[in-house]
Amino acid sequence: MGTNQIHDYNPGIQPNGVFWTIPIGDGAIDVNPGKGRARLAAQNMAIPDFHDFVNSLYPATSVPAVVSFDVRWFDIQSRRNANEPDYGYAGEFVVTKASIEWSSHQDGFSFQSDPASASITDYAIVGTERNGVFFH
Repeated sequence: MGTNQIHDYNPGIQPNGVFWTIPIGDGAIDVNPGKGRARLAAQNMAIPDFHDFVNSLYPATSVPAVVSFDVRWFDIQSRRNANEPDYGYAGEFVVTKASIEWSSHQDGFSFQSDPASASITDYAIVGTERNGVFFH
């Protein structure tokens, strides 16, 4: 499988099988779905760089890195609701725009994205959902 990927930042797979998930501080997230606003931000979060996707799936060598990011959802475009009781799923969603600014640093490599104002999407969603045991 050919690839040009040279960095894969993710917290890996935990012994209990949970993957690509990491705890964040209470101040890292601020969400107000009703107003179509949310923010997820971190500064200098330690995370391994596995180089590529395949290395991240198996015990492999990674290098220490830090990443910083600021993702914001804003500017309500529309509202959507889903209610699928036969599938145990319901949600209330707000279609918005979003922006992100992102950087990474490790020995021998640094990356800084363009400012968030240069990366505004046309489509993003913020909302709440219920599924599985939480549906009823």
